[in-house]
Amino acid sequence: MTPPALQVSSGSRESGKKSAIASGEGFSGSPDSLETFLQRLRDRCANDSRCDGADRAGRIEAEAKQAAALADELGILKRPSFGWIDLRQAEPGLWIGTEHAVDFSPEEKRYHKITIPPGFGLVPALLTIPVADLRSRPGSSSSRRAIEFIHGTPVEYLERWRTSNELFGDDVRFVSVIQWPDQTVSFGITQPQYHGAPAEPRDIEAAFLRSGWTRLKDPSGHAIFFNYAFGVMAIDAERRNCYLTDGQLQPFDVILCRPDEEMSAFLRIFPDS
Repeated sequence: MTPPALQVSSGSRESGKKSAIASGEGFSGSPDSLETFLQRLRDRCANDSRCDGADRAGRIEAEAKQAAALADELGILKRPSFGWIDLRQAEPGLWIGTEHAVDFSPEEKRYHKITIPPGFGLVPALLTIPVADLRSRPGSSSSRRAIEFIHGTPVEYLERWRTSNELFGDDVRFVSVIQWPDQTVSFGITQPQYHGAPAEPRDIEAAFLRSGWTRLKDPSGHAIFFNYAFGVMAIDAERRNCYLTDGQLQPFDVILCRPDEEMSAFLRIFPDS
């Protein structure tokens, strides 16, 4: 029996699959919808003090509410009657990663990705991590600084893909905002199907260096590159996120961001400053 939860409001082209909420062409009908939505979301968040707080969870929630309101104005907000957990249970064929639920459209030859709530992908952050020292006296503690991944905000997520389109020649398209029944929000994007073999670390590094990137030494152990011309950092440049085709590297899931002052100092991006 087909569950009634397959009904989606806002005119979604359901096609019998719940993951179809991440389909469509965006409000402009072109890849420019990502850039346009990002700029308008920035403008809305600039007038909302909740989007500028120190509490990351509060920032994510505030930006997500602004994104849903903007999407409603633009006609790309989708309010399914099923929840995120229902989606996962109803479509076992979905690939669930650390950032997205992913489905493939053979007709479009594109992957449809839905961000896993409550976050919007992942971003690197410099954290202080407690370290147990069994040789120290009772009650004492030590810690270390390391780069780890945390939930991204809606603005950070869109900036990442806009930069990927610009620097890597990607074709990520922003197609929908999904407001689940529990009021959490996800973004729907599509991305081309890329062909090739997972690139080896030496090939990834060589390609980045040829393209003007600099390899950074990360005490945390991540593969990190920095582009001084654009002020952009690339992290998680691993073989699972980069294909090699006819000697050309195609990064497709590398995380791009602009490091803050604290992370720049930790990675010694500007050693003389």
